[in-house]
Amino acid sequence: MQQLTKETISYINLFESLTKASVKDCFLNDVILFVIKEGNIAKAVGKKGRNVFMISNLLKKRIKLVEFNNDAEIFIKNMIYPIEGKIYKENNLVCIELNKSSDKAIILGRDKKNLNELQNIVSKYFDVKIKVI
Repeated sequence: MQQLTKETISYINLFESLTKASVKDCFLNDVILFVIKEGNIAKAVGKKGRNVFMISNLLKKRIKLVEFNNDAEIFIKNMIYPIEGKIYKENNLVCIELNKSSDKAIILGRDKKNLNELQNIVSKYFDVKIKVI
């Protein structure tokens, strides 16, 4: 599980000062992922995506914004957006049922890299395992 570092804290401070939106967390991978507090996503994105574009250019990195939700199913749906799939929970297992094999490939990634990253982020907030069907 990832801890906040000086780098992630500086990204969060920069993002919050420029957008006035509250950030819950920040993850650094190929993309800088900001987990935005519930109800702040519109403020974070800005008109016509202006804030995303501006911060991406400023940091010279791709960024992704995800709205947090206290429901694991909705949070996972936000994480995998724009991919559509049926998401349901059985005990401590959240299943993502996808119709297209291309969507499944995107979610899994090479050597399940994307799925492992998704699992790590979701595990920080919820005690669930993710399964892709």
